[in-house]
Amino acid sequence: MKVNPNNFFKRELDILPPHFVNTVVKAHESDVEKMRKWIYENCTGRYSITKDVIYQGDTSRSITVLGFENPGDLTLFALSGIAQINQN
Repeated sequence: MKVNPNNFFKRELDILPPHFVNTVVKAHESDVEKMRKWIYENCTGRYSITKDVIYQGDTSRSITVLGFENPGDLTLFALSGIAQINQN
């Protein structure tokens, strides 16, 4: 097993810093936990999982935003298909 030295510090942040690349996913809380576990095991950099609200006219909806400090981690996550599997 390869040890990630970043795991000695808290890799998941509670906020989405402006320099992170991000994506919006449609997921329930159980799906978010699966994504969190996958990201922790397969990605190397810091990341954030935050909730946000989108307003469209008179309606609003809650979304989950995944942010990655390393753009390659977002690419790896997107290519893995883990977000698409959870949406079905």
